[in-house]
Amino acid sequence: MVKKTSKQLKKTKKKVTKKTGKILGDLKSWVPAPREASTLNDVKTAVLLVSLAINLAVFIGWLALRLTTDYDQQVFDFLFVR
Repeated sequence: MVKKTSKQLKKTKKKVTKKTGKILGDLKSWVPAPREASTLNDVKTAVLLVSLAINLAVFIGWLALRLTTDYDQQVFDFLFVR
């Protein structure tokens, strides 16, 4: 069994420390920053959700009109007329 001198141990320790520091630095870049409240982002999300809901309703109405031939007027009146 070969014993390492104190110089060899110090060199090994320095190398490990450098690698560990580099790894921790790399991991820090993957951690997301804390989120800040943003009214503008909330408004954008709300507008997109409302737009999606309206578009989905119109698409379902159009699809119902395309799939039914017997009750076109009734489906149209139910979906689009007050």
